[in-house]
Amino acid sequence: MTYITATQCLSGTAGRELIPGQGPAQGTKIAQLNKKLVRQALDAFFEEQMPDGLWDKGQPIFLSFATKGRNVGNAFVFAVDALGSVLEALPAEDFRDYLPKLQATLDWIEGHQAVEVIPDYCDVESGQCYGKPLRGWASPHLALDTGPQAWSTAQTLTCVSLMRKVLRKLMHEDVLTEFGGLRISSNGPRPEAWNRLLDTDLGDPSKADCTTLKEVLQKRVVTPFGTSIMNPSFGAAYSAILFGPPGTAKTTICEALSQRMGWDFLVIDTAAFLADGLTNVAARIRYVFERLQALEETVILFDEIEEFCLDRETPGLGMESRMLTTAMLTAINDLRRAKRSVFFLATNRLRAFDSAITRPGRFDMQLFVGTPNLEARVIQFRQKLSVVGASEEQKNHAIDNFHSFLTTVWPQDAMFMNYLEGMQFASACANLVEAGQELNDEEMQAILDAQAAVMTVRGPVRDEYTASMELS
Repeated sequence: MTYITATQCLSGTAGRELIPGQGPAQGTKIAQLNKKLVRQALDAFFEEQMPDGLWDKGQPIFLSFATKGRNVGNAFVFAVDALGSVLEALPAEDFRDYLPKLQATLDWIEGHQAVEVIPDYCDVESGQCYGKPLRGWASPHLALDTGPQAWSTAQTLTCVSLMRKVLRKLMHEDVLTEFGGLRISSNGPRPEAWNRLLDTDLGDPSKADCTTLKEVLQKRVVTPFGTSIMNPSFGAAYSAILFGPPGTAKTTICEALSQRMGWDFLVIDTAAFLADGLTNVAARIRYVFERLQALEETVILFDEIEEFCLDRETPGLGMESRMLTTAMLTAINDLRRAKRSVFFLATNRLRAFDSAITRPGRFDMQLFVGTPNLEARVIQFRQKLSVVGASEEQKNHAIDNFHSFLTTVWPQDAMFMNYLEGMQFASACANLVEAGQELNDEEMQAILDAQAAVMTVRGPVRDEYTASMELS
């Protein structure tokens, strides 16, 4: 423990400079923990564990005082306290091979709870006292009839809490591995991807109360869970439906959000529920969601799983599909109640879902993910212009013309370009600037007309888009 504590405290500190100007001398800097040495130490530690799950009490802590005639008591190291110190000092993964050893200690803890009655009333004839039971633990080096001791109880509860933390971390890692999740939390919060993410309007941008997707996610998810998911601030949202046309970067939004928060990221798609075959989908749904409840501080994305949540009122829908929807409703509800992760459901077909899915309770928010908004389009154009060999005056003039043109034609075609189409439009406009041509409305209209002929959001898809804008 001395080696671990000293190394963790001093690791990364500057070494000694023995020769001026040559930097830290070899051997004077503290290296990282030697994992092989730690493993051997853990092997030796757990080899000394007795069959009952504890360790020998050893010598009194103050043995050195005994030879000088000073009676300072019979203080021994409580085995549970020693184990707790080791659990606290090392990462959870170091204990994966010792889980049976931890279980043995836990068995002792469960079987050796001491009880002492604080008497409120004692019967004179029988000598029986009645009152409130005081429960806790006492170190085994004390007499067998010793009641619960405050220090032993505190050490025991601390050790159990650390065991729980280790097990949760190992289960979390196992679930991420099983479903191919991204381990982002090890790097801490990284806002770069979030800051680069182009925003989209929620509703009609011409209205005063129109907000944006990033603003809502910042207010309802990022800020409330900024400290911990166990103690969120008011207004925290644990779940949301992200709906909108294809190509609007729903997955990218969720991954950028996880990086912004410093949480792990996991995508669950149709394949996860079909892994055991078509005849076992309902059982597989239960299994997947039970595993997901083991995750902590993770952004979970359910990507296009409409087939398991179909509206049960749909004419001709088979009994099996109705049962799958019911199973999914229960599973989503349980995951929401667990309040240990944040999850999103991404879909292109909101109206295909059963009404119970979209009803408040399972999902805290319903957010329309549209194409990048006007300000995002200007950002795209600025990015393209940044590599163009033109003067700053020419670039600023082009940006003003670009913004003015899009403002004029925004409700017709411009607002319906998805991210990739918007980049293509911005690139074509930047090419005109680089060629020394005037970026006027006629040139941009010609580019937009060509883009509109092949854009994803057109025809019935555009009608659906327009109708969905106000559903957030």
